[in-house]
Amino acid sequence: MISPTLDMKQIHARAVQTIEKGVQIDLSTAACKRYLRRHANSKTSVAVLYVDIDGSTRLTLSLPSDKLALVLQLFSQEMSMVVANFGGYVLKYVGDAVIAIFPAEHDSRQACLHALECGKMMLEVVHSAIAPALFSHGLPELRVKVSIDFGDVLVVLYGKSLENSHIDIIGSSISMAAKMLAVVPVDRIIMGQAVHDNLPQEVTKSFVQYDVDESMWSYVDQNKKRYRLYLTL
Repeated sequence: MISPTLDMKQIHARAVQTIEKGVQIDLSTAACKRYLRRHANSKTSVAVLYVDIDGSTRLTLSLPSDKLALVLQLFSQEMSMVVANFGGYVLKYVGDAVIAIFPAEHDSRQACLHALECGKMMLEVVHSAIAPALFSHGLPELRVKVSIDFGDVLVVLYGKSLENSHIDIIGSSISMAAKMLAVVPVDRIIMGQAVHDNLPQEVTKSFVQYDVDESMWSYVDQNKKRYRLYLTL
């Protein structure tokens, strides 16, 4: 299992430099597209992770456009670097969210572990490195939510050219991970039962089953039973 130790002081220093001088890296999804093109028009297994800024509407209303863009760039930059450290790929940037995938065709347990550890590190980076950098420059703190699910996805090539056509994934796992963001509390990680079932007991004991009102969560699994959710303690 990948267990990188990230230097929070170094990340904080890079965050400060980003605020003062602009984004430090190119935010590209090229590596993910290369991976997906190897599976074009076929199914593959992945763990899907969403990390989303809570209260982005408030940020939009309270910050001038240039400051808002800078905050989003900083957030996306640092979340992308955490994803890479845990062997994942950034699938896309959607507004105030970063979506990542962790290939699982060879080892589903490892992919789910990587996604979970990535999510934990994301929360730490936001709390220990990004938030202090924003505060020191008079910018509002960020609070985020993380959701993770697992399953087969269909890689769809939208066109004839393997190299140039748009490529994306569809599947219940990416849809479920997106829907979970509506029910997860801030600064927490939520995962679906497919992830939970792929993790060892020593890991899942730090999660509790999350009972959400049926009016907010009515999705079912393949057996037509309510799809279970689990939340970090």
